[in-house]
Amino acid sequence: MDEPHVFVRDLQPGALHGIYQVSESRVLKTRNGKPYLALSLRDNSGTIGAKRWDVSEAEAAGAKTGSYLELQGEIELYRNVPQLIVRALRPAAPEDVDPELFATRTTFDPAQLATEVRELLVNLPDEDLRRVAQAYLDDSEFMARFEVSPAAERMHHPYRFGLLEHVHSVMTLGEKMCEHYSWLDRSLVLLGLFLHDSGKVVELVGEETPGYSTEGELLGHITIGINMLDRKLQALGDIPPRKGVLLKHIILSHHGQAEFGSPKPTMVPEALLVHAIEMLDAKLNAFQREQAEPPEHSDALGGVRYSKLLRHKVISSHPGDKMSERADAPD
Repeated sequence: MDEPHVFVRDLQPGALHGIYQVSESRVLKTRNGKPYLALSLRDNSGTIGAKRWDVSEAEAAGAKTGSYLELQGEIELYRNVPQLIVRALRPAAPEDVDPELFATRTTFDPAQLATEVRELLVNLPDEDLRRVAQAYLDDSEFMARFEVSPAAERMHHPYRFGLLEHVHSVMTLGEKMCEHYSWLDRSLVLLGLFLHDSGKVVELVGEETPGYSTEGELLGHITIGINMLDRKLQALGDIPPRKGVLLKHIILSHHGQAEFGSPKPTMVPEALLVHAIEMLDAKLNAFQREQAEPPEHSDALGGVRYSKLLRHKVISSHPGDKMSERADAPD
């Protein structure tokens, strides 16, 4: 393609011809029973919804999550939100795909965040928990995935380096909270925050367009994280059983309630703090990304839209502001 790329954030109503990556793809049916393709398309500036009416089986097969499509169509406004009506699509030629247009951009240095996480772990006051932490830090396969993985498919930090960003954030908050609640076990809180989503290095695949691995679909990150921790504890051999059980409890209970996926409620104060901090960070990241989405309607007080992530209406508290740049933010 010789035409310059138009970033998602700059799309305006009118004709469009370009290459975008598929972040979600579903074949649905109209009320008349005809199949159509519902897509979410992305570059490193954001995402846009798209529809291909009367989609063929070949077109649907070529529009898998993570694939790159060359598309022709029109940008329209639907309920004040831009969407693409696709007239033609095909897999993009590899030589026409510029990876830089789709790679995650961050406002932070991932290497610096990884260094700061390591420093917190190697300086844990409790010698036994420090040894558990070191077992993870010495696991090159785990750390390689941890430092690039997304933290979720959609809900929070769903982009490359998202898990690292989330864990760094919650550990930083945890350290401050332990200064305030000085009677808590600081080592248990900080290691629990590091490990609460550890299973996501296996559960999720695809950094730019996250999806679930087969193991992730069948077991989920909580079970994977517990199994991973159990293997580390068995290899170390001499960690006091109570400390291992408390770490497992934090992983099991970090979603807070059974309806949100936790097999156990938070039954020790350190588990409650881990749950509260990680939930706050996850929801604020979702709110942050929602701020940049087009409102369904707006007035002097801000823009209102329904958030599929948070499952309720949200209002932009900074109407007209631009979010700091990040791939998938806006997303």
